[in-house]
Amino acid sequence: MKKNYGLTNTELQIMELLWAAEEPMSFREIMQVATTKWGKAWKAQTLNTFLLGLQKMGMIGADKSTAAYNRYYALCTKEQHINKWTRKMVEECYENSFACFVKAFIGDGKLSEEEAEELKKLL
Repeated sequence: MKKNYGLTNTELQIMELLWAAEEPMSFREIMQVATTKWGKAWKAQTLNTFLLGLQKMGMIGADKSTAAYNRYYALCTKEQHINKWTRKMVEECYENSFACFVKAFIGDGKLSEEEAEELKKLL
C-alpha cells in the first residue's frame, strides 16, 4: 500500500477533498464524491472506517452540533500535515539530524550554486 505523506492513497484522497472544502462535509456528501467522482463502490462501513481512522490520527474532526449527523472537517492544512510528517521522518530516519537528511537528499551528487545559496538563506 503506497503512502503519501504518511497516508494511504484513499486517506489522502479524502483529506484532499476536506482540505479543498469551504465548510465541513457530511458523510453523505463525502460518499457522493467517492461514488460519482472517484468511481468507488463503497459500502457505508468502508467510508466510516476511513473517517474513523483519520479521526484517530488527528487529521479530521467531526461536528455534530448543527445537525443530527456528523460533518467532517480537516484539523490542519495540507502544509501543516506535510511539515509534521517531514519532521517525524527526519526524526525517525535521520536521528533528528537535518545534516543527515540533507546528505541523504543530495546522495552522491552535489548541490548547484543556486541550491546551496537557497540553503544558506534558510539557515
